[in-house]
Amino acid sequence: MATYTFTVEGMHCGSCGMLIDETLEDLDGVVRSTTTFRANRATVEVDAARCEPSDVIAAIGTAGYTARQIPSA
Repeated sequence: MATYTFTVEGMHCGSCGMLIDETLEDLDGVVRSTTTFRANRATVEVDAARCEPSDVIAAIGTAGYTARQIPSA
Protein backbone atom coordinates (compact mmCIF):
# COMPACT_ATOMS: atom_id res chain seq x y z
CA MET A 1 0.00 0.00 0.00
CA ALA A 2 1.05 3.58 -0.65
CA THR A 3 -0.46 6.98 0.02
CA TYR A 4 0.03 9.85 -2.41
CA THR A 5 -0.99 13.49 -2.11
CA PHE A 6 -1.83 15.73 -5.05
CA THR A 7 -2.63 19.39 -5.57
CA VAL A 8 -5.78 19.73 -7.64
CA GLU A 9 -6.60 22.80 -9.72
CA GLY A 10 -9.98 23.71 -11.13
CA MET A 11 -12.27 22.79 -8.24
CA HIS A 12 -15.03 25.30 -7.54
CA CYS A 13 -16.96 23.69 -4.69
CA GLY A 14 -17.25 20.65 -2.46
CA SER A 15 -19.12 18.76 -5.18
CA CYS A 16 -15.97 18.91 -7.30
CA GLY A 17 -14.11 17.05 -4.58
CA MET A 18 -16.86 14.45 -4.38
CA LEU A 19 -16.70 13.94 -8.16
CA ILE A 20 -12.93 13.42 -8.00
CA ASP A 21 -13.29 10.91 -5.15
CA GLU A 22 -15.96 8.97 -7.05
CA THR A 23 -13.79 8.93 -10.17
CA LEU A 24 -10.72 7.74 -8.29
CA GLU A 25 -12.55 5.08 -6.32
CA ASP A 26 -13.53 3.50 -9.66
CA LEU A 27 -9.85 3.31 -10.65
CA ASP A 28 -8.29 -0.14 -10.30
CA GLY A 29 -5.96 -0.21 -7.32
CA VAL A 30 -7.39 2.78 -5.45
CA VAL A 31 -8.38 1.84 -1.91
CA ARG A 32 -9.48 5.27 -0.66
CA SER A 33 -9.60 8.85 -1.90
CA THR A 34 -10.15 11.98 0.15
CA THR A 35 -10.32 15.25 -1.75
CA THR A 36 -10.58 18.57 0.08
CA PHE A 37 -11.87 21.48 -1.97
CA ARG A 38 -10.70 24.21 0.40
CA ALA A 39 -7.13 22.85 0.51
CA ASN A 40 -7.05 21.95 -3.21
CA ARG A 41 -5.69 18.53 -2.22
CA ALA A 42 -6.43 14.89 -2.88
CA THR A 43 -4.96 12.17 -0.68
CA VAL A 44 -5.16 8.77 -2.31
CA GLU A 45 -4.37 5.38 -0.80
CA VAL A 46 -3.52 2.79 -3.45
CA ASP A 47 -2.29 -0.73 -3.96
CA ALA A 48 1.08 0.31 -5.41
CA ALA A 49 1.32 -2.88 -7.46
CA ARG A 50 -1.82 -1.93 -9.40
CA CYS A 51 -1.89 1.88 -9.45
CA GLU A 52 0.79 4.53 -9.93
CA PRO A 53 0.62 8.29 -9.34
CA SER A 54 0.43 8.86 -13.10
CA ASP A 55 -2.77 6.76 -13.18
CA VAL A 56 -4.31 8.98 -10.50
CA ILE A 57 -3.28 12.16 -12.34
CA ALA A 58 -4.80 10.83 -15.58
CA ALA A 59 -8.07 9.92 -13.85
CA ILE A 60 -8.33 13.35 -12.24
CA GLY A 61 -7.73 14.81 -15.69
CA THR A 62 -10.60 12.83 -17.20
CA ALA A 63 -12.83 14.30 -14.49
CA GLY A 64 -11.88 17.77 -15.77
CA TYR A 65 -9.24 18.87 -13.26
CA THR A 66 -5.47 19.26 -13.21
CA ALA A 67 -3.38 17.42 -10.62
CA ARG A 68 0.27 17.35 -9.62
CA GLN A 69 1.80 14.97 -7.14
CA ILE A 70 3.26 16.50 -3.98
CA PRO A 71 6.54 14.74 -3.21
CA SER A 72 6.52 12.88 0.09
CA ALA A 73 8.87 14.16 2.76
